[in-house]
Amino acid sequence: MWFAGLLHLEYAASAGVIAFLTIQDTRRETSSSALRRGLAFCMMTVLCLPIFALFGNAPWAFGIFFAIFLLICFALHMQDSIAVNTVLATHYMAAGGVSLAMLKNEAGLLCVGVGLGILLNCFMPDNLRKIRAKQAELDNEMRQILQRMAVHVLKTEHPHYDGSCFTKTDQLLTEMEQETRIFIHNHYLENDLYFMRYLIMRREQCDILHTIYRQICKLTLIPEQAKPLSDYLQTVSDQYHEENDAVALLAELEDLQEQYRHQKLPETRSQFENRAILYAILSDLRTLLQIKQTFYQTLPKKGRDSSSFYKNNS
Repeated sequence: MWFAGLLHLEYAASAGVIAFLTIQDTRRETSSSALRRGLAFCMMTVLCLPIFALFGNAPWAFGIFFAIFLLICFALHMQDSIAVNTVLATHYMAAGGVSLAMLKNEAGLLCVGVGLGILLNCFMPDNLRKIRAKQAELDNEMRQILQRMAVHVLKTEHPHYDGSCFTKTDQLLTEMEQETRIFIHNHYLENDLYFMRYLIMRREQCDILHTIYRQICKLTLIPEQAKPLSDYLQTVSDQYHEENDAVALLAELEDLQEQYRHQKLPETRSQFENRAILYAILSDLRTLLQIKQTFYQTLPKKGRDSSSFYKNNS
């Protein structure tokens, strides 16, 4: 309002209202909204020119303008431009129609209000710390899931092992996705989608962990091969962190599978079925680690640098 007053614009208070209405949840939304409002301003002025020239500044004349303008904005999905430009249209009506002086005045109000709205949006707090907090919480939850698997793969009874832990991971994935989308839309020049790719990678791994959980619940006896698998699950849990490229873990998995190949074959149907379950778990673990390895290997150097930058500045 103060700045519009310095420019000697009439209805300077409207600039403050426009600035307030311009601010959106993210910077990208604010910028796109500003572009739509500029386009709607042109359409509004073109509509006001003949309507107020023909029908004067009677309230019903404004009603005709508003009905047409409303339909156009809804048809073009520009609903967020209605309020701002309707306020400016009332200025045209009060002035008796569109004139060059009023056109300059209204364009000035729009530029001041929208421009300061965009500027204020740039000072919105970054949510990087929130993303990092959700990321750390998610990784810790998945690490605990692996620890519990290391315990329960040595059991045939699982009275309190009901898979409720996956409800927590699903919730964290959803919350992290929401924060990540806000982060992306608040960075105009940031093309690095590191956190979104990280989220997708962890979501795929959660699906694999859920499959392993169901396999563990099928065990009816504990073969001798279960103990090395339990130790390996604990190792994966201990090394389960963001910067692990999974190369060493995959090599250790191959060694474990090679040990299994040289062991005596099962003698009974029950032994065979439970050994098959352990083999399926081992295969799923390979897939889980390959997902992380692929993520790390296909991450551009810029993405890896961004990871370190965000980690040091979160």
